Amino acid sequence: MAGPVTDLLGASALAVGAAIREGEVSASEVLELHLDRIADVNPRLNAIVTLCEDEARAAAAAADRATERGPLHGVPFTVKDSLATAGVRSTAGSRLLRDFVPTRDATVVARLKSAGAILLGKTNCPEFALDPITDNRLFGLTLNPVDETVTVGGSSGGDAAAVASDCAVFGIGSDYGGSIRWPAQCAGIAGMRPTPGLVPGTGGLPFPPGEELPAPSSVALLARGQTIGPLARFVDDLWAVLRVLAGPDGIDPNTVPVPLSDPDTVDVRSLRCAWTDGEGTEPVHPDLVEAVERAAAALEELGLAVEQRRPSGLERAIGIFRSYRVADGLPVHLEVARGREEELAETMQSWSTTLGSPATVEEYQRHGAARDALRAEVLAFMESWPIVLLPVSTRPAFPLGSLDFAERFRNMAPSSAITLLGLPVVVVRVGSTRQGLPAGVQIVGRPFADHEVLAVARRLEEAL
Repeated sequence: MAGPVTDLLGASALAVGAAIREGEVSASEVLELHLDRIADVNPRLNAIVTLCEDEARAAAAAADRATERGPLHGVPFTVKDSLATAGVRSTAGSRLLRDFVPTRDATVVARLKSAGAILLGKTNCPEFALDPITDNRLFGLTLNPVDETVTVGGSSGGDAAAVASDCAVFGIGSDYGGSIRWPAQCAGIAGMRPTPGLVPGTGGLPFPPGEELPAPSSVALLARGQTIGPLARFVDDLWAVLRVLAGPDGIDPNTVPVPLSDPDTVDVRSLRCAWTDGEGTEPVHPDLVEAVERAAAALEELGLAVEQRRPSGLERAIGIFRSYRVADGLPVHLEVARGREEELAETMQSWSTTLGSPATVEEYQRHGAARDALRAEVLAFMESWPIVLLPVSTRPAFPLGSLDFAERFRNMAPSSAITLLGLPVVVVRVGSTRQGLPAGVQIVGRPFADHEVLAVARRLEEAL
């Protein structure tokens, strides 16, 4: 395929959308460009596990006939396989759901389709999105297009690989303990964990048997703490996608009607930034600490007040997160697996053992109270320091098969600590390690100040 359309491979979502909107290329041409790319590289990478080729061609043809065209009209995207897609197999990487085909889209998928974006397919994830690597017994391992000898991360690793390899313009993942942020770093792209409550979680798998898109729990930490967000090559694309995803859907009780503010309205020089070399309990690889230092120096050059300060009490976060997570359990997952436990992966069986015993009400309340007290302490700190920089993980992308289950989760401490606090985060690449692997940074903001985080991320992207 030759001509102007080939220039769009690897371009931003906004650039692709503008080219379609202005009639320079058709949505169908853009789709075929990406289907050709998928045919070239996906058989090896194993990023997209269910391709919606026929459905995508029909959607692109409809997009070409449409007269109203927004910023994402005709732009191809992928969705993590742990989110429901109407008429398209949705497995959450589990043999238990190998034949599950939902009749309704997750809210975020429905909104993107309504905005004219084109669903390319479903991307690989670990079973039930419960491992920081992307591998499962149903589809196998996803490779990292940056370096096939190291992990692409998880659990949104399939989307990270699809975006980084130019198979998709952007992807939609979910993030609990770092499942968007860690793969974004591993693949050297941008990823966003919005403030919990901004984007509806309706349509996340697994469902209780017999239910179709039930309301996410308003009690469980998993339902309230897990967020859905975008992965893209450029920060401005994160904002373009967030504008489509955000807002209550009348189903998810955790979503609140908070208006989005535009990052363009933010004077980043008015913000003060604290940076830290980690969350305070797990040592961080020197190359990743240097990346945070590099980002802090860049922000200081841009005019922000920057100091090395760890938010008050942050070192308590990971302990509370782990205790709360155990108390939360996996009731729906275990219900889905009942009687078929032998089909679960070893990692999922480990989760079932660890999280299979329900906590008492008193234990759950105690962990919740500890979380709320720490959150108040950190938010008081952020009144003076509204932006915080810290590493994404304790290590860069590690060699395949080199870490056991427990080590993989210790690696996630800097991301999981921020999860507990319910704060918005954008990850951008700010350099490379000495081995040439991507080094990212978490840019953390105050609740519902997602626009400030995006504004700072954009300036870092430009600078570094």
